[in-house]
Amino acid sequence: MWADRLNDRIKTLSQLRDDMQGCIGCGCLSMKDCPLRNPKDVLGKAGAGPILLD
Repeated sequence: MWADRLNDRIKTLSQLRDDMQGCIGCGCLSMKDCPLRNPKDVLGKAGAGPILLD
């Protein structure tokens, strides 16, 4: 039924919202820690945002 599918989507989006604590999953990497986009971020220890590699 469409109502069940809608409720499942609402539940998934609500869980994403609660787990991210401010991250909307845009991929900007401006947050210090983004478990959705970059879960074991080694370079993030140097700071947020883009990091150039030599």
